[in-house]
Amino acid sequence: MTKKVTLVTGGAGFIGTHLASYLGKQGRSVVVLDDLSSGSRQNLQQLKVTAELIEKDIADPAALESLKNYGIDTIYHLASQANVPLSVRQPVTDFDTNMRGTLNVLEFARAQGAQVIFPSTVSVYSKDSVKPIPETASIHASSPYGAAKAGGENYCYAYANCYGVRTVVARLFNVYGPLMNKYVIYDFVRKLQANPREMDIIGNGRQTRDYTYVEDAVRALVLLSEKGESGTAYNLGNGEPVRIIDLARLISEEMGLTGVKFNCTNQEAVGDISEWYADLTRLRSLGYKPETSFREGLRRTVQYIVGTK
Repeated sequence: MTKKVTLVTGGAGFIGTHLASYLGKQGRSVVVLDDLSSGSRQNLQQLKVTAELIEKDIADPAALESLKNYGIDTIYHLASQANVPLSVRQPVTDFDTNMRGTLNVLEFARAQGAQVIFPSTVSVYSKDSVKPIPETASIHASSPYGAAKAGGENYCYAYANCYGVRTVVARLFNVYGPLMNKYVIYDFVRKLQANPREMDIIGNGRQTRDYTYVEDAVRALVLLSEKGESGTAYNLGNGEPVRIIDLARLISEEMGLTGVKFNCTNQEAVGDISEWYADLTRLRSLGYKPETSFREGLRRTVQYIVGTK
């Protein structure tokens, strides 16, 4: 019997590396496809991931051709351009990676008879969505990134409906943890390292986010591959809102800093959503429960970032 193989696109990135590591420890044979534009071999080495790395761009239809005889039965499609401000500046580039790349993966899955787990984003939701946000909330993207992810979701539903491809969508809120090298937590740590007395915060500081530790996010993605309903979206978050100003204070505490002055700019970033946190009823119905508290996860994350250059 041919051994089944799991493909992780974007598997040398922050979440992808943790996922590849987890799957390997579960005894799965894993292949990583990554163009290393934001991921790195160092990530794989740090977590001692032994998966084969294919260095190719998912937007190129030929990227998956070399994998057609691998016996792939599951694809976690994490390869994406996930920077909202960059998507605003370069919407065409964002489209090529996030839309064209997703279509390439779905076509490959259709030919292989593989299932696709598609990590989408909270950015697909309307700014005015009720809180906590349920999966039934209005889809009204506020950025090209959100629009491309919403389009990817719809292609997943279409392939499930038209071709019988098993597709499950995970709408990720904020994922954090070791190996992250961008986004708010990372930026705050670096700012406080540069100036431990004072830090600017974009916005009014009252923006809320929903933070999920990366190991919990990985377990949830695997759970969706096993129990998620095809053609269905699931929020993947922690379900607890955290204000940005409170996040900054907690990070300063974890760094042993006192008396830091936080200056809120009151400027709103283009394409940003001021408040979000997840209704996890649908995911919890599958048996999901976060295992890492926000404070413990933040402590591990800050220690990691401080310990890296």
